[in-house]
Amino acid sequence: MILIIQILAVVYLLAVNFYAFMLMRLQKEQATNPNGVRRRITDGRILLSGTLGGALGVYLSTFILKYRRDSVLIMVLMPLLVAITAFIVVSAFLSGFWLG
Repeated sequence: MILIIQILAVVYLLAVNFYAFMLMRLQKEQATNPNGVRRRITDGRILLSGTLGGALGVYLSTFILKYRRDSVLIMVLMPLLVAITAFIVVSAFLSGFWLG
């Protein structure tokens, strides 16, 4: 049972980071080609996905896509959120808090 929960936690983190990366990619595409855009990706959605565990995806996408590197909020907040997420995940895996 513990192994299943650990696997689900890893899958969740991978999925939310992939989602955050794709949000940044879509926001860049919409910013460079504004024709036909119905609804823009807001910074709030990106910050929310980073807060929910996708901060590494957002932070890596700034360098891979070469987009939003001048945003102080992303360049300062996302590494902080990565450190907090890593601390929570490592603490949870080592302490076994889901044992009951």
